[in-house]
Amino acid sequence: MPEPGGNGSAAAPSAAPLASSDRILLGAFDDVVAAATRRVGPISGILLAVSGGPDSLALLLAASAWRQSLGCAAPQLGVATVDHRLRPASTDEAAFVAATAAGHGLPHETLTWTPEARSGNLSARAREARYALLLSHARRHGLDLVLTAHHLDDDIETHVIRRQNGGDFAAAAGMRSLRGLGPDVWLGRPFLDIGRDKLVAVAAAAGIVAVDDPSNRDRRYDRARIRLDLAEDPRLRARALGNLRRCKRARGSAERALASLIAGLDSSKRLVFAEDGAIRVQRAVCSDLPQRCAAHLLSRAIVAAAGASSPPSGHAVREVLIWLRKKTSQETARTLGGTVISIEGGDAVFKREFGRGGIAALPIVSAEALSGRFAAGMEWPIVYDGRFVVDAGPWRSVPGARIVPLGLLGKGGARLRACPVVIDADGVPCAALAPAARRLGPGVADLVSRPLAPHLFWRDLDFSRSLTASTP
Repeated sequence: MPEPGGNGSAAAPSAAPLASSDRILLGAFDDVVAAATRRVGPISGILLAVSGGPDSLALLLAASAWRQSLGCAAPQLGVATVDHRLRPASTDEAAFVAATAAGHGLPHETLTWTPEARSGNLSARAREARYALLLSHARRHGLDLVLTAHHLDDDIETHVIRRQNGGDFAAAAGMRSLRGLGPDVWLGRPFLDIGRDKLVAVAAAAGIVAVDDPSNRDRRYDRARIRLDLAEDPRLRARALGNLRRCKRARGSAERALASLIAGLDSSKRLVFAEDGAIRVQRAVCSDLPQRCAAHLLSRAIVAAAGASSPPSGHAVREVLIWLRKKTSQETARTLGGTVISIEGGDAVFKREFGRGGIAALPIVSAEALSGRFAAGMEWPIVYDGRFVVDAGPWRSVPGARIVPLGLLGKGGARLRACPVVIDADGVPCAALAPAARRLGPGVADLVSRPLAPHLFWRDLDFSRSLTASTP
């Protein structure tokens, strides 16, 4: 099951350092840390995702040399290996990485995933599980930046795959060097401008025999087939690289314009983020903007209101845009991607869809606390339904305490029924989002929370803007 930068079986570790003359990797490592620092402030800790292949070993070597160059000013560094248990050698490979990390004085932990026996895209499920495990580990250890060794050749392969799957220029622009892994943890890829051969050479020069995964050469897998085709045809690779760079430039230009537009809408109150997680956009904005720009805006609003991890299809978003642009319509609401879009006067309002099955409860005892500064001032900040950061601290000792939507208690209209409420084992409300608490009676406390809609709306865009009062 090939993955970007995937690797396989183990060899003896070595603690040889990165050659001091090699400044390319050090510079790339430093650049991505600096970019993360500009986004969120000083980085308190970094988690290196290392599989044992040459690319991820080069990441470990670069990180070790980078730490030595900073001395006591370096943030905390840790190493994690995700063992998907999909191949017999995976346990030995993780042990090899642990020994190599120890040789560089870095703590290591193996994170295991046991795949469920069900149909579907195993590669996609493994990738999703891998990032979830890395995020959880980073939170437990107070690390706010996760780094992977994805490189230029991985990015080219991703570009080709997305083009073949019909992706637009934004999707075909491939991987980002920095993106949010969660509201409190960032994912960085320092080697996206560095080819695989360079990373292999760095690991070999350090005297380390990297692990090898035969599935990376198995043409039954799409990524492996594309990888081999690109390696065998330099002209094909060169064309793909040129197209990737053009897509990256186009995406960068479009997103800078979109960030400027959103900042203007926010400051002029034509875009409003509400305390209950809803988003209000003036319908005139949808009509005035070019179709592609308006569709991107709607897509972000749908994702942010639903707390979703991925956007709906472009075709479905364009259908909603056409509906919102109509001067008159007997249809007052639509649903898409877990969001209800309703027409209220001159506004389009986006709010979480309650759905026929409701919204899943979150037992507080099993919820994972966020790390870092994102929810500063909260005792035990946890994410509920991907839409709110809730301070569960005051309720951790309540037996059976869990967070449910107000609608589960049979209360709240279309706007409030998805709001979070803390209940005890008997279903008695303890605390709720302020608008919902007022409906539950005087004994229900206000729940300290922060809606994630603004964070999700701005995801992957330039954060260097001033937020208005409407934007928590």
